[in-house]
Amino acid sequence: MTPTHSSNPQLDEANKYIFVKAYERAERMIEDLVNSDAYRHDLLLHLRRVELATKLDTLAHLRKVYEEALEKDAESVTYRIALIFVEQHGEFIENKEAMIRLQALLRTVGPHPAIYYGIGFCMEIENNLERSRFNYEQCVNLDPNWYPGYFGLSQICYQANDDKKGDQYFFLFEDMAPYNVYGNFETHRRLSNEFIDRNDFDSAEMAIQTLSEWWMENKGMCPPEIQLFERLATAKVAELRGDQTLAEQRRSQARLVAHRILDDQMLSEGVLYFSAKVLEEFGEFNLSLDMYRKILKAEAASPEVIQKIGGQFLSMGEVALAHELFTEAYKAHPDQPEIRFCLLVSKLRLSKVNVEDYLINKERLKKLVDSPSDKVELLSLLHSLVAKFPEDPDVQGHMGEVYLRLGNKDKAAKHFNRMYELDSQSRITTLKYAAFIMQFGDPDQAKKILTNIDRNDKMSEEELCELHWLHANYEFRKGQFQNSLDQLHQVLQRDPWNIAYLVLQVRNLSELAHGKVEFEVADATLKKLAESDESELNWQEYDAKTRALAGTRQIALVYAREKLRFLYGDGQDLVLMRLVQAASAFDARQAIYDLLKLLNTNFDSPEIYWSLGVLFKDLWQLETASMWFDQMLMIPSLKDKQRAKAYLEQADCYIWRGTQLEKAVEYAKLALDLGLTHDKRPLRVLAHGLLKLGKVRQAEVYLEDNEGDRDPEVIYLRGLVKYRNGAYQQANEVWKPLLTHRIENLRFHNIKQEIMRYYFDKEPYRGIN
Repeated sequence: MTPTHSSNPQLDEANKYIFVKAYERAERMIEDLVNSDAYRHDLLLHLRRVELATKLDTLAHLRKVYEEALEKDAESVTYRIALIFVEQHGEFIENKEAMIRLQALLRTVGPHPAIYYGIGFCMEIENNLERSRFNYEQCVNLDPNWYPGYFGLSQICYQANDDKKGDQYFFLFEDMAPYNVYGNFETHRRLSNEFIDRNDFDSAEMAIQTLSEWWMENKGMCPPEIQLFERLATAKVAELRGDQTLAEQRRSQARLVAHRILDDQMLSEGVLYFSAKVLEEFGEFNLSLDMYRKILKAEAASPEVIQKIGGQFLSMGEVALAHELFTEAYKAHPDQPEIRFCLLVSKLRLSKVNVEDYLINKERLKKLVDSPSDKVELLSLLHSLVAKFPEDPDVQGHMGEVYLRLGNKDKAAKHFNRMYELDSQSRITTLKYAAFIMQFGDPDQAKKILTNIDRNDKMSEEELCELHWLHANYEFRKGQFQNSLDQLHQVLQRDPWNIAYLVLQVRNLSELAHGKVEFEVADATLKKLAESDESELNWQEYDAKTRALAGTRQIALVYAREKLRFLYGDGQDLVLMRLVQAASAFDARQAIYDLLKLLNTNFDSPEIYWSLGVLFKDLWQLETASMWFDQMLMIPSLKDKQRAKAYLEQADCYIWRGTQLEKAVEYAKLALDLGLTHDKRPLRVLAHGLLKLGKVRQAEVYLEDNEGDRDPEVIYLRGLVKYRNGAYQQANEVWKPLLTHRIENLRFHNIKQEIMRYYFDKEPYRGIN
């Protein structure tokens, strides 16, 4: 069963008078009900009679009334229960005695909601919360309309710190008996208006004043918005009474409270909105508008409240007022989406444009812009929107972008100019306009436009990146290439794979390389990319230029070029290999950061895991490198060649870490079996693993296959074979040339360290292992 509202309208009426403290009148109404045949045995009515007697201090008299009633009808369950309620509330008997009598009654008459309620109340006083809760639950299970049971349950839950459940029960109680509890603003307001309709002005005024009294009694203070409501509502009552002097006095007090609310910077948006609605209700429109203005100009105005304000004024037909409000709000927050939307709707309404049709087409426009589409269809829709309403900056901006893609810079400029005229206070629009001017107009003009942007906390990360990007463009155009790179560094840290950023980085580094190399650094492919032209790109010429630059040690430029090449490489192994080589030569740490950004994107692949592992190996962080190779090997769809590469690198890691050597040898053999026969590295790794296991003869066989290989690691291993066989002097002769080599990476550094140990310590190889 679900609870329903009270089925006793006369009791509801009495409760309303209790609410406004007209106790004597309420008492007469309740007495009439108690003496009627229809409600004589309604225990909810009797309980309310007891509660009212508590307020009137007439419990002793009421006790006699029930005792006399029982003398006439000794078997009446109603009177017996009611007498216990009286004696319990008046403390005529001990709580334990009341509980004993109620339990005895329960055994006699059986389950009864009022008895369960009484027992629950007794248990609550005894602080036996579990038993109290059980009895309250029995009460409402027997009769879902016995609302005092819900109140009791709410208090038990609150004491048990279960506020959520407590609120659920309390709301049920309040919904069924709204005039049994103070503090709900809407209850006070609704009842006051009801008494005004009856011309009962004393009760109407008291219905309002009991709200602030409740706040003072329960919270020790009355919030300013409640004070505002009380003064305005009681002013209205005074005015209806005909007391204009008192009404104006209370209105003046209300205006003072309203100004205090407006001046208080700590009050929440909710307080301001509530106050605005109260002022509006009582005809204080100017102050109400000031409240709305303050909300809309606040830094943290919530989208929901902005939409409420906009919807309210527009639905009321106050279009001009809405336009005024949101124009002011736009000046404070020109990029706030909800403010922009409400302003647009007000403009459309003032221009007599069909708002619904326009917004539907604009939503369609968004889908066409966000996904690849027919430019003709997009342009047709844009022309249609511009014809209906030419003052929408968003549409003008999209129009400019489409014409730009079509190669019509003049028409694009016309629409970008119009966009900026309409929306120059917006950071987003200003950045978009400055980007167009920077690329196709005067960079000094673009720089001047950018000075209108205030760098502050309100800027999003995307906007800040765009600002750095535009400044980088400006510095490049002015020939300040290092300054341009400094600005680019800010955006590349966030998005290291942005094609536009990389193209500009390569162009800057190319300009700085002039004079340091003997050939022309720029190439046709780079020039086309700089002009956003991706047709017929000559990657062979580009790659040849990159290789030539690698030979001149322009490592930063080579890495940037290889990153750019990778984005157009369609996953080619050779392209990725060159990228990893360039990264190792430039800065492995930076490259790791860059590659991590590719995870969970369209470029995510086993090859990225392999690249990360290789770069961590370059940093000699072998455990981390092993983790990435493990991750790669767990991918079910791995191709044989990819698996072979992962096995080989993982084997190398294990050997240098001195762990899982048997497994490392197996991995190296698997790499050979899976097709890495063209590469000498698997033989080298296999030989190293066998040497670590003490299998010198087998290792020597694999090293013979590396005959003529001048790789430092092969030389190191050949010397190690000699050393292991006891030919220390021969080992030293093999190693000696390596000691004069320049150290170029951590791997070679570790090889040298190993050689130095054997060279000077004279410790047998077997002992070391």
